[in-house]
Amino acid sequence: MIAISRGLPRRTRRATKALTTAVGVAAVAVMLTLLVVLVSPLAALGAISLGCSVALFVAVRRLQAESKRAETYLINARDKYDAVIASLCGTLELEDSMRANHVARVRHLACILAEEMGMRKDDIGLLQKASILADTGKIEIAEGILNKPGALSEQEWAEMKRHPEFGYNFLISIRPLRDAGAIVLAHHERYDGQGYPRGLTGDDIPLGARIFAIVDAYTAMTSDRPHRKKMSHEMALKEILRNSLTQFDPEVVRAFVRCEERGLIAGPYKTEAPELPSSTVGIPSAA
Repeated sequence: MIAISRGLPRRTRRATKALTTAVGVAAVAVMLTLLVVLVSPLAALGAISLGCSVALFVAVRRLQAESKRAETYLINARDKYDAVIASLCGTLELEDSMRANHVARVRHLACILAEEMGMRKDDIGLLQKASILADTGKIEIAEGILNKPGALSEQEWAEMKRHPEFGYNFLISIRPLRDAGAIVLAHHERYDGQGYPRGLTGDDIPLGARIFAIVDAYTAMTSDRPHRKKMSHEMALKEILRNSLTQFDPEVVRAFVRCEERGLIAGPYKTEAPELPSSTVGIPSAA
């Protein structure tokens, strides 16, 4: 019956399996009734014990088989996920490039800051994934805009600001990556609502995106670019503090300062944290 049922539709196989189970249970009930009536309750108890032992053995074997299948599935899924990430990194030219160094540093600092803020391990892993994929949407941006040495025109800047949406739409179409979509979509939002693409404010911005915004900006400021020299660590820290409550979440800024004071951001030294003035001026990012 098992061999025949494998060639049937899924719904039919389920019905066949249920019917087989019902027939088996009925047969066992009839046998136990006959034992009680014709032999003795003790014989029935022995049969029950034997039946339970057999059932337990079968259940354990099935559980082991299911566990092995699940493990194989997870390994295959992880391999496919790694292949997708590697392919995207190649497309974004992240291998052996300045961009690769930026992404690696952002990912590292995002993990440190997320741990400081008490994020769960799964959420930290999601943030690390989003840190790699944040600029996936730039695939859709014209190369002339991405590589333009001077300032972008108003029309070019409007096109550039669409890359979070492009990235989000791309990631949600790939099952292993879609959970990073919300962070990617919001990674250029500002705490005061002056960011893009949706103008979110405060806690409406995913925490992962608020963390990413700070470490991305800090990494951009402290890295050399073709059109400018890098800032010092001290100057970048002042800019982070200056833009708290406007560009950045003040709670995340405080966590960033705590990490800096312990030497986790730039090195083993400690920098005096400057006072926090008010400003609405934005600071650069990799954007």
